[in-house]
Amino acid sequence: MSISWGNLSVRVYAAIAWVSLAPRFAEERPEIIDRIETILKDDDPAVRLQASQNLQVLCNAAPNRMWSMGERIATSETSEQVLTSYLNRALRRFSHVEPERCEDILALAKDRLSEFSGEDGSRDLLRQSLGGWVAQLQARQGRPIARTWLEEWAAEPQHHKEALNAYTSNLRHAFFKRYDADAEQGDLEMCDRAQGGLHAILRPALAISTKQHEILLSTCTDEEKQAASEHYMAAEQVIHHAMMQLYFGAGARAEDQKEGAGLHDPETRSRFLTDYSAILVLLQKSREPRTLHYLIELYEHLIPGDPAAVFAAIHAILTGVGAEEGYHYESLGSSAVVKVVTRYIADHRGIFEDPARRAMLVEILQLFSEVGWSDALRLLYDLPDLLR
Repeated sequence: MSISWGNLSVRVYAAIAWVSLAPRFAEERPEIIDRIETILKDDDPAVRLQASQNLQVLCNAAPNRMWSMGERIATSETSEQVLTSYLNRALRRFSHVEPERCEDILALAKDRLSEFSGEDGSRDLLRQSLGGWVAQLQARQGRPIARTWLEEWAAEPQHHKEALNAYTSNLRHAFFKRYDADAEQGDLEMCDRAQGGLHAILRPALAISTKQHEILLSTCTDEEKQAASEHYMAAEQVIHHAMMQLYFGAGARAEDQKEGAGLHDPETRSRFLTDYSAILVLLQKSREPRTLHYLIELYEHLIPGDPAAVFAAIHAILTGVGAEEGYHYESLGSSAVVKVVTRYIADHRGIFEDPARRAMLVEILQLFSEVGWSDALRLLYDLPDLLR
């Protein structure tokens, strides 16, 4: 439940006033610092919120007391929203100048994850906050402890998917920063770390997905299959979320295909295919049709980077795990495949002079034609003339 207050919440407005006074007068009037400390102990979370999210106002007048108050918030605050407001706003201002102290406070908050589980269906604010912090510390600042936390969470996506998804969401543009025309060495290093973090998430998630999928197809008990289903879905949700960050970050959506962030020319798309080859191979192992659909659309966007390699990847998806999971029965799947094949025939017909690649094309169209998709069947019949 979101914290709110009304016009008659006098203590809230008094707290706002004391916080507003601190930057200008706290050094001369230490009672302001005392008052802010008292505010943090108030019974009303709306009152505590005013001080917690603005605690940085004490950084000049009383830095040691400010950090002590932050530690108390991290260890004792009972409201998840008050706690995460402190982490996301006041503490975030010190991520570069005091990274060690930030990590100490984050570790205290991390130890309390079980207290704020989000099991009632509400957003898991603390895990989201910590996931964003790990994106900042690990990818952008290269802090080793953040990488350790990420690997710890990646081993248990069922419990930490909110943190893992927050990590990848916060790095959507960082994954592509190296392809900016004005990218500097620091940008390249950040991109490398972000890509390494993505790999650290996907590898265990796919291993869990594969293992749990095997259990679902076995003769185990219903209870074991229920547990396997929960683990499988959590892992695949993390994989899908990561997939979407690459899809949108690359500019694969039609309305995003304009100059700016993303991949907008054959050279950057070719580099992406090389740089992210291991990531793309991992994503091809997902068993969720919706994830495979967006991966195919991403590959369509990447066609100019290496038409032959992209076609081989699309063929492997459609005739492999895609066929196993029934992707060819989906209307969106048929539309995507017809669009991809039409584009290849229009722009890259020459690659089908290779008999093996032509056979791969026929195999794809037959797969979709045999389940009744008329557009795919029409393309299959017209193929000899189209490739002439």
